[in-house]
Amino acid sequence: MTALPLAFVLMLMGAATAAAVEPHETYHVACAQGRSFGLRIEGWQAHVQLADSELVLARKPSSLGQHFRSGDATLILDGGFVAFVQKSDWDWQDCRIDPAVGSER
Repeated sequence: MTALPLAFVLMLMGAATAAAVEPHETYHVACAQGRSFGLRIEGWQAHVQLADSELVLARKPSSLGQHFRSGDATLILDGGFVAFVQKSDWDWQDCRIDPAVGSER
């Protein structure tokens, strides 16, 4: 008889743990001149995956869509439009979400 209540408690604990996992969105961003980067948004952070590094940007309040910023870069998402400015590289231009590659998890 004790096995049934124990199994029920374990099932509820597993459901609570699964609900606590925060969903994230993953995108591929295509820019002019064949440039691109990976983008993952998790809660209050955006992870920008460049060819040789990853930048972590914090979400900031904005009336211009979703705004993320760090000391190294700024990222604004508004629909499919992406504005990305990196401190050491100003050549990220005409960026858009690639709808064929993006997903939500």
